[in-house]
Amino acid sequence: MSCATVFICICGFLFFGLATEAHHRRRCSGVLSARRCTAMRVAGWSSLVAAFLAAVVGGGWDFGPVRWMGAVMLGAGAAFLSLNFAPAWMKQSFFVRW
Repeated sequence: MSCATVFICICGFLFFGLATEAHHRRRCSGVLSARRCTAMRVAGWSSLVAAFLAAVVGGGWDFGPVRWMGAVMLGAGAAFLSLNFAPAWMKQSFFVRW
C-alpha cells in the first residue's frame, strides 16, 4: 500500500470529520458555516478520488482498488483516533487558519 494513498485518505477523512459541528467546534474553536462545511466535504470526496487514482497508478487495475480499500479503512481509523483522542493542545493546526 502506497504511503501517499494512505496519507491522502487520512486527509480526506479529517476533512469529513471537521465538517461536522462537534469536531469543528472542538478542534477549530469556531462556528461551522454552511460554506465551510460544503468546502470541507468537497475536499474530503476529492481526496478519496485522488487516493483511488494514486492507488490505481501504483498498483494497476488488479491490485489498485484493493490497496485503496485498505487505505480507506486505515485512513478512517486514523482520522477517528486523531479527532477523538488527540490532546486539546493540538487545536492549533492547519484547519484553524484555513
